[in-house]
Amino acid sequence: MAKLYYGNGNCSIEGSDIRGVEIRYRGAITITDKTSESFAISHQGNGIMVFPVGEGFLNDLFDYVGEIKIISVIAADNNAQKVSTSIHRVMDYSELLTSNSEDMTVNSEDLSAGYTAGRKPSKTTSDKQIISNLNTANHDGTLYLKGKREYVGYYHVHLKDGSAMTGAEHSEDSQDLYFKKDNKDKLITTRNPSHIPRGGKRKKIRRKKRTARTTKRTSGSGGY
Repeated sequence: MAKLYYGNGNCSIEGSDIRGVEIRYRGAITITDKTSESFAISHQGNGIMVFPVGEGFLNDLFDYVGEIKIISVIAADNNAQKVSTSIHRVMDYSELLTSNSEDMTVNSEDLSAGYTAGRKPSKTTSDKQIISNLNTANHDGTLYLKGKREYVGYYHVHLKDGSAMTGAEHSEDSQDLYFKKDNKDKLITTRNPSHIPRGGKRKKIRRKKRTARTTKRTSGSGGY
């Protein structure tokens, strides 16, 4: 059993051997990554993913400014097994305080004041956009240069679209890297701007299904 805590501008998780976290939320925040160099944070749509790029376990996830309401969370352990996880908003003082209600000096209205820490941004952003200092020696699978020659050495990944490029850090000399699917000869770009954490993708899929059902009913009614 794991517990995800958020509120007052911080999000963290408590549990045994937690290696990955997927969060679905509403709102918009500016994320400051608080994980070690063994982890990275990616966000798209209404999803935030914290995933490993090295060894270690998760505890402190990120600080934030803005408004966030976490709807659901999925956590995985060292064996890639799903860990039952509960969500605890820090503003829910009934779970965190042992004081008697008559002894408290904070208005009850303030205890449920909302999900905001600081000024709300127009969209979610993160302070870290690149995963640096990765090495093909620790990479599952083979990366290739455009000329189909296997690439060996340091590389980095751009979180906004998942693209991998040569060099431990990004520079004007960095080159795009590719992979081969199912051992076929054709190179496939690592760049994937449509990549969305599953939480966000599920919502879009449901929306598409609802639209399709509505369209079907409308087209069959003779109303158009």
